[in-house]
Amino acid sequence: MNPRALPSHYLELIRDRFIFLASSPARLWKVKSGRGWPTARPGVLFALLTAAFLGLATFEANGVQKVEIAAALSITGDSSSFGGGSLEGIKAAIDEANRSGFGPRIELKVYDDRSTADGAREVAAKIAASDAVLTLGPAISVASLAAGPIYAKAGLASITTTATSDLITDNPTTFRILFKNSDQGEMLATFLAYVLGLKRAAVMVMDDGYGRTIEKGFRDTAERLGIEANYYILKPGEPMDEAARKAVAESAERPVVLAMLDTEGARLLTILRRLGVKGPFLGGDAFGIENFNSHFADTPEEKQHPGYFCENLYGITPMLLDSANADILAFAERFKQQVGHDPGWLAVAGFDAARLAIETIRKTAAADPGATTSALRTSALHNLLALDKQGSPLPGLLGPFVFDSGRGRQTALRIGRFNHGRFESAPLQIVPVLHPHEAEVESGAVFELRPGNYVRLQQVIYSGLYLNELMWIDQAHFTFGADFYVWLRFAKGAGAEAADPTEIKFPDLSTGHFDREHPVEQREMADGTSYRLWRVQGEFRSPFDLHHYPFDRQSLTLRFYNARAAADRIVYALDESAPDTMDSRSVTPSGVSAEAFRGLSQWKFVSAHQWRQNFVAKSSLGDPLRIGLQNYRELSGHAVTIELQRRSLTTLMKTLLPLWLMTCILYASLYFPPVLVQPKIGVAMTAVLTGMVLLNLVNSQLGAIGYTVAVEYAFYVYFALGLLQIVSVLLSEHLRGLGRTAAADRSDRWTRVLFIGAVVGLIAAAVIYE
Repeated sequence: MNPRALPSHYLELIRDRFIFLASSPARLWKVKSGRGWPTARPGVLFALLTAAFLGLATFEANGVQKVEIAAALSITGDSSSFGGGSLEGIKAAIDEANRSGFGPRIELKVYDDRSTADGAREVAAKIAASDAVLTLGPAISVASLAAGPIYAKAGLASITTTATSDLITDNPTTFRILFKNSDQGEMLATFLAYVLGLKRAAVMVMDDGYGRTIEKGFRDTAERLGIEANYYILKPGEPMDEAARKAVAESAERPVVLAMLDTEGARLLTILRRLGVKGPFLGGDAFGIENFNSHFADTPEEKQHPGYFCENLYGITPMLLDSANADILAFAERFKQQVGHDPGWLAVAGFDAARLAIETIRKTAAADPGATTSALRTSALHNLLALDKQGSPLPGLLGPFVFDSGRGRQTALRIGRFNHGRFESAPLQIVPVLHPHEAEVESGAVFELRPGNYVRLQQVIYSGLYLNELMWIDQAHFTFGADFYVWLRFAKGAGAEAADPTEIKFPDLSTGHFDREHPVEQREMADGTSYRLWRVQGEFRSPFDLHHYPFDRQSLTLRFYNARAAADRIVYALDESAPDTMDSRSVTPSGVSAEAFRGLSQWKFVSAHQWRQNFVAKSSLGDPLRIGLQNYRELSGHAVTIELQRRSLTTLMKTLLPLWLMTCILYASLYFPPVLVQPKIGVAMTAVLTGMVLLNLVNSQLGAIGYTVAVEYAFYVYFALGLLQIVSVLLSEHLRGLGRTAAADRSDRWTRVLFIGAVVGLIAAAVIYE
């Protein structure tokens, strides 16, 4: 029973009972004269157990049993996608924390600011008057700017989820969990120059807090990089047609930078595309979400050509699942099991914000369990302000929780692009380098974004696999034979000292050869990427699990990774652009040939899916530069898993048919007349020896395994039946020798009943087990 759930008068009764028992040793112990050591009275056990229980109960009664956290999000209104996505991540983090049982129980109260400044102020006033220790949110910058002064007046920390304006941290109790807008502008200019190789741009700026801050970051970086840019200022609520036509007339061939939120950006993008502008188009995080394409769902162009308006559109995001690191991939698996779909970056940001809040609450509550709400707020704010050093910070999915002097957290910025309406990682990314090597800086592989801030180009390799055939499965040697195609698509201009994407290894390949230098096909694609295709045939190792044999299901995995380039240089993303890509939930995926399993008569195909597999070494590996924030080496890889179910009936018939025939013979011998004692014993001994031979044959087929498989239990029952036969014969003969013929006959009958019962029970267990 959980002590925190007990009413206080029950705790008092337990305490009184303990004091009564403990007040006198005579109540606790009784001594029998001349019997040595004293023995405990019946009540002493209750008292001792109660003492431990009471200690926990008293701690819970006096400590913080639960702590309230407020979530001020845009659940409705124009920015509901940001609020709803953040809330999914917040709930996932709080559910995990409460299930762990560590620290106080977190109670979440959700408030809807309706995506407006007025709504944000109303919500902030309610939260300030509540028992909330801190606030998660707001989700958008407009709401954070409006609510920030109210939270500051109440001494209430506000950890934003997806708000990115530079100005939100002007409020002294607001903490920004993501990058700021000027960082986005800086990234857009850097991506334009270093990745797209362009030095001209038309910048469409919405005259509000979001657009102006992105413009500032872009303008400063463009001047430093020598980008010639024309700036066009649009007023909120005013028609965009005139400004769009002017931009087209003056900057028709230039890439377009959209410094505005998604609603205005969708309207302007529609106008520009209908005026014939082909892009590329670059926008901030307002464009870096999968459902941005839904703004155009009702347009005739979108119905005729899905993804028409988003073609050649790039957007910023803190995370893309197709090129995420190992920690995010692990979170995605947990999230999908709990929620039912993959997390977007909004959910990841919400999870990170909630995780920081939970750790802050735990630390705060542990320091002063009996503190008031006001004291807890002050302590929580102090603990958050202390996260300004990089000693051993709490790790987060998007990076360590370290805040700069302006209470902003530096996180990576990923660039995604729309491909047929689907948002995927751009083939080249700009990633931070914490500890650059001098040689890399001199060669240009690592370059300085601004003083003291170094970055490099990371390649995102679109990869896929098509299974031609599983030729055989050798469970005795834990191997299988496979024939498949593997392909890679990657950007050509990856900068100085770029790693070779084709330098992949198949770690489970035992025999066979992968000739990476001689693909069966290679060419340059229309989108500027290079294409390589190989055919691989060979024998692969697999750790078969045979505990349930012959009712087992096996997962055969084909995987590769690049052993010479860490994940900050090369990431292998799933190529989902092709219509025949293997679906992770499909029963008959088109990424598997219809003839792939024609040679496996004992196996039935169940499913197949491909996924990213990152290989992580949780060690500095002797490199002093890795000690600290990045104490590991991570390699990116690609894996395909084939699920097969053994045809149990076929296997049982081949394996156990002789055993079944001997069982029938053994049972028939139970009806031999009493004079045939020696034949009965002979049948039993022959049956047991035959079973041993068959068992050795099965074990030789399974290989060197050190555990018991399901089919072996059938043999154990069979041996027990042989033993039962022998014991029954000896017992019956003994009883008949004593002249107890009726008892001997009863023994024979009960032996037959036990025999039939054991066989029927074994068959029933096999049916249920399967």
